[in-house]
Amino acid sequence: MNRKLLIIVLIVGESIGVWKAVQGRYAQTHPSLATTEQFISYACDQAVADAAKYDHIPLDYSIGSIKQVDAILGRVHENYLKNPSSISVRGLSAEYGAYVGEVIRHNEGNAYWTRDSDVGGEKSYPLHWNAGESYPFAWCSRRITDGEGDSIWFKYSVLKDPNWKQHLSGLVVKSKH
Repeated sequence: MNRKLLIIVLIVGESIGVWKAVQGRYAQTHPSLATTEQFISYACDQAVADAAKYDHIPLDYSIGSIKQVDAILGRVHENYLKNPSSISVRGLSAEYGAYVGEVIRHNEGNAYWTRDSDVGGEKSYPLHWNAGESYPFAWCSRRITDGEGDSIWFKYSVLKDPNWKQHLSGLVVKSKH
């Protein structure tokens, strides 16, 4: 009887140990990202690692690094044109979009993320800055799928220009004539 009990205890103990090891490995590869901040931080880390590994570019959170991300996404676009199914547009857009948004947030006053938006919907991760909402994830997605015409550097530059609304309204007025 004692021998059977000992065997059962050993089996249960070993099963618990295996379960904990599996849980630990899963947690390393599938981090718990309960908050927007955790998700953005994790995605940024992935973008920085990806840029270093595949493009040998050290991203440093400077405004100029948005140009570097634009170039990286240009390379990704070329690969996308050759074989769209080989590119994880959603994943890369989240990583690089989070990075671009963090560059803006670190360099602009009063910028902050939210998970959802009335305009972009659930999990659109808008960045609130410059008296509006911007969608760096969508910027990066379009840069990958549509190419140079959807430059994220250009979008940032336009939004950073204090007169961008006047320039835009001037273009609309000119196009009506």
